[in-house]
Amino acid sequence: MRTYLLAAIAAGALLAAPSQARENRPVKCDMGDAKRSLSAGGPALVANVPSAMTPIDLNAVQMTDKKLANRVVVEGMFARRTDTNSVEVITRFVNCTKKTVELDARSSFMDENQVPTEDSTYWKKVILAPKATGVYRGLSIGRDEVKYYLVEVRTSQP
Repeated sequence: MRTYLLAAIAAGALLAAPSQARENRPVKCDMGDAKRSLSAGGPALVANVPSAMTPIDLNAVQMTDKKLANRVVVEGMFARRTDTNSVEVITRFVNCTKKTVELDARSSFMDENQVPTEDSTYWKKVILAPKATGVYRGLSIGRDEVKYYLVEVRTSQP
């Protein structure tokens, strides 16, 4: 019993001690791994004519520009319901280059039949410093009817 008490006190002391921040190394990206990643296998937009286009995964990010896809990686994609039951999508990007990258992103929201519930959001600029992260947020107008989303990303337009 005494051993457990001492272990608990020691664990508490470790948790209470101020932790030392660790500095991360500069970002390194493997663009090949990102390009080779497979489809999640979930819902996707497909053409009415078989094999007329590559399926576009839903609840995902669609890079519309190969040049941008060679410079930026999607680190994370999140979606959640807000207090008003609309959908907020959040995408975190990583700039894998040594130069500032500017991109535009927008969201589309769809119902269970993949029918748009509203117009796509406006294009929002995201500026990524070299080897740094940046975040895009999109918010639906629709509420309960929104079941799917798509975030499109392009090289920033003047």
